[in-house]
This record gives sequence, structure tokens and C-alpha cells, in this order.
Amino acid sequence: MMKLKTALAVAALSLGFAGSASAAPPIPCTAENQGTTYYQGGHNGGLLYLCLANEWELVARCDGPGDCTWY
Repeated sequence: MMKLKTALAVAALSLGFAGSASAAPPIPCTAENQGTTYYQGGHNGGLLYLCLANEWELVARCDGPGDCTWY
């Protein structure tokens, strides 16, 4: 449980410091999952990625439920 809390804290800090250069989703973007979306974050906001051409593309940054800036 402590490892999970530490990992979450590190992830939260990296999102804060990295800004738009945040790490891509941990799931590989392959031909089999083209068009798949991945939300990275929690109920207070996060990043929405779309798998396109075998690469994860950041498509929105959300500050809260329904409050997203789309790119």
C-alpha cells in the first residue's frame, strides 16, 4: 500500500512539473487499439489521450468533471 501511495505521489508531482510534457499512457498504442482513449488522472482533473497512428496524442487537459480544454 505504501508503494502505491508513493507511486501516486510521484505521478502527481511529475504531472505538476512536466506540464504538457507528461508521460504517455502505460499501455502501448498499437494497430489493434487505434482510436482508443486513455484518461490519466483522477476526479480533480487529468489528461485525455487518443491512440492514433501508433502514437498516443494528447487531445484534452481536464481540470474537473466536464471542464476540459481540447487540443
